[in-house]
Amino acid sequence: MASLSFSVKDVPPEGTRVACVVGKEDLQLDESDPGIQDVLALTATIQAGETDFLVEGELNGLLLHECVRCLETFASPSDLSFRAVYQDSGRRRSKEVEAAPGDSRAEETDSHLVVEQRIELQEMLREQLILSIPMQPLCSEGCQGLCQVCGQNLNVQWCGCKEVKTESPFAILQAAFKQSRKPLA
Repeated sequence: MASLSFSVKDVPPEGTRVACVVGKEDLQLDESDPGIQDVLALTATIQAGETDFLVEGELNGLLLHECVRCLETFASPSDLSFRAVYQDSGRRRSKEVEAAPGDSRAEETDSHLVVEQRIELQEMLREQLILSIPMQPLCSEGCQGLCQVCGQNLNVQWCGCKEVKTESPFAILQAAFKQSRKPLA
């Protein structure tokens, strides 16, 4: 298990580099959270400011998704970059970490609190990983999905079922619109 907790006393003014592997247990991922194939590689730097700490890095590895069309599990590479500021509550940010007005990096920086003189990366990394998951993951752009009749995965084998013609949910409105467009006799 990787340690994702760092004492602020152990971070020198020039900063420190972190390189380790993290697993599902390290990030405390639930069954509903994204799956990980093996482990993820974490590389990060922690830089000390006057009253806060800037953490920048990457989380790389393979994530497991369920395809929304065929429901098969597939792995896809994840190269997640992150940037976060850890600060003591009630204190101002240092000039080294503050971004200039209009700088897009200011919007990309998450803010977290230093708790009991410790920088805890676990929750921030978990959030970043969950937010990186696509809304509708597809195993491939050409995924055929499942047969509407028998449920056969059409990427594996065609089932021979006749195509089901489904009526648009707006068909009633379309019929009413056509009816209202007829000239009155």
